[in-house]
Amino acid sequence: MKRVNNFEITGNCVADAKLYSFSTGKQKATFSVAVNYVYETTEEGEKKSVAEFFNVETWDKNVFDLIKKGAPLVVKGFRKGNLINDKPYYYIVATSVEAFVPDPKEK
Repeated sequence: MKRVNNFEITGNCVADAKLYSFSTGKQKATFSVAVNYVYETTEEGEKKSVAEFFNVETWDKNVFDLIKKGAPLVVKGFRKGNLINDKPYYYIVATSVEAFVPDPKEK
């Protein structure tokens, strides 16, 4: 069955990834991605936007080098949640992380 809890975001990495190593030999990286949402364009052509931040984790060691502060990324994965101090905490578990290369034709 295809997963219905899919997320795909494109944005800039907020900081270098935090790497965690476990006794099993597995490693994971956690990081945040900022996505700007343009919600209005003024009569003067100025675009107003607000940034949204998404927390992400990945277990794919092959992409750890991509996760650097300011790097434009495309993250695909699914949302997961935990309770921390009785408050919900949601994050994206990345199944794919790629460098974003903008189309020069788009502005």
